[in-house]
Amino acid sequence: LMLALGVHPAVASASSACMILYTSSISTLSYMTFGSLVYDYGAFCLVIGIVATLLGQTLMKGLLRQYKRASLIAYSIGGVVMLSAIAMGIDGTIALLDA
Repeated sequence: LMLALGVHPAVASASSACMILYTSSISTLSYMTFGSLVYDYGAFCLVIGIVATLLGQTLMKGLLRQYKRASLIAYSIGGVVMLSAIAMGIDGTIALLDA
């Protein structure tokens, strides 16, 4: 949505990352408050998230330095959204067939 409104891709990406960090932190705190957090699973997801973030930032920084195009950020965001939509469609289809 921010890209459609003309926000620079780097700003849109950083804003989205901050919103995701905030919502996932609040969700984790909520799970901890109600005693529903599985700590070893949470630690595993935390490590995977940190490694994936560092890998993605390093890769994107290198690509931006090499090609000098901010559009690569928009393409990567679009790719993640597309993969998420496909995965959700597959998951929904499997759940519907199992029901």
